[in-house]
Amino acid sequence: MCAYLWRSYKALLVGMVMVFLVLPQAWALRYGPASYNNYSAFYNSHPLPTPSFFKGKVLKAVIEVDSAAPARWNYAVAVLTNIEKAFGNNPRRYRLELVAFGPGIRMLSVWSDAHNRIPLEKLAAHGLKIRACHNAMLATHLVRKDIFAFARVVPAGVLEVARKEMQGYVALKP
Repeated sequence: MCAYLWRSYKALLVGMVMVFLVLPQAWALRYGPASYNNYSAFYNSHPLPTPSFFKGKVLKAVIEVDSAAPARWNYAVAVLTNIEKAFGNNPRRYRLELVAFGPGIRMLSVWSDAHNRIPLEKLAAHGLKIRACHNAMLATHLVRKDIFAFARVVPAGVLEVARKEMQGYVALKP
């Protein structure tokens, strides 16, 4: 009985050593640095390279925004900016389109908060195509002159997203 208990305790002790000493090191070797103390300092000062699976390929993405909440629009602009940074401001390596429909159409309006205009103009200059849903414009009583000049009006935003997906674009909804 005593030998049986000793073997049980020994197995438990070996298991605890594995869990607390060996597995964390193996995890760190596979998934990240052993010490995360300098992790953020390194990656905040060094840009990450574009993932290798994008080498020689063009990223095609359509971002759909159907909310008038400024937080959603800021997030959509941040996603677009991050994609642009990842590809080194080389518009030939990505094709991006932003489609605003539903309540989100208000954020393309000249009457909306002006802080949307500057980042969208900058992104449009680098190849972002901005589309405004005509059905949403009718529902919110907006006319073409009420929408930013760099945005193009499409008949239906949802159909534009579907059309782009049929062309091989990936649909993102921030």
